[in-house]
Amino acid sequence: MADDLSKQQLKPDHPDRKTGFERILTDPAPPWFVELYPGGDGAGFLQKLERHSVLFHQRSASQLVVSFDNIANANDLSFAREPWGWKFFRDAGWSHMGVFARTKAWYRDPEIITYFQNRAAEGFFKQFNQVVFAGASMGGFGALVFSGLVPGANVVAFNPQTSLDERLVPWETRYRFGQVQDWNLPLGDAAQTVKRAGKAYVFYDPFFDLDRRQVTRLQGDNVVLLKTWFSNHFAAPMLRKLDILKPVMLKAMDGSLEPGEFYRMMRARRNLPMVMRAIEAQAGERHPKLVRQARQRFRLLRRATMANGERSQ
Repeated sequence: MADDLSKQQLKPDHPDRKTGFERILTDPAPPWFVELYPGGDGAGFLQKLERHSVLFHQRSASQLVVSFDNIANANDLSFAREPWGWKFFRDAGWSHMGVFARTKAWYRDPEIITYFQNRAAEGFFKQFNQVVFAGASMGGFGALVFSGLVPGANVVAFNPQTSLDERLVPWETRYRFGQVQDWNLPLGDAAQTVKRAGKAYVFYDPFFDLDRRQVTRLQGDNVVLLKTWFSNHFAAPMLRKLDILKPVMLKAMDGSLEPGEFYRMMRARRNLPMVMRAIEAQAGERHPKLVRQARQRFRLLRRATMANGERSQ
């Protein structure tokens, strides 16, 4: 994994960096290659750009999802690397265009912007009845802004930034490596591009101030802001722990997810240790007695849940 290497080791001439040929000999092939290698029974392509790569799998003739890497995957040079959400979209049967990021640059790259502009102008996205853009954090930003090239497309974004342009969000103190990119390029403000979306489902923790300030810039009847209390910057992992990520994603992708339904599914979060820890962090100093009571209540709920699970087996 690239995260295990220093910047020097990532350079092409460094002895610790494997060549492409060495990776083929020693590392397992990526799962998506099974569909696209010459003997595979899938259809699609891999387009390699300087700072990004675009992988496309043709599956459904009517449904396409476009996903974007988050910063955790940027610069991952592992041979078996997959696009964000690849397995989920494969299992759902959707055609999938996944964007790999080689840098933590928030897609402020003329080449990838031009690539999507050209695809849209050629009518590539018009062949699908449903188009969805999806991602988390940096990838959520990518989903929100590039969806502006496909009016009516739905968006599913977890903890996204709407911009890192200091002229628009001067209070944003994170992601300095993103702030120094060229924010004069097109598609730099999700608060503008979201107006052209079909439905934009945005998941965030209202108690995490910087995420809250980012997503509340998104306005419009088509914007559905969904609170994942006490998830911090990890809305998608929380939904995965609750075992509701898949149904939530599927309903959001087809535009049928209703807030009431989502919040009913979210009730189980009170059983998550991560939620109890977040409550303690929020209220520990100001309300120690309340925290002790909440901790006791949490333990009772956990025991009851575990007992119910054992009885149902």
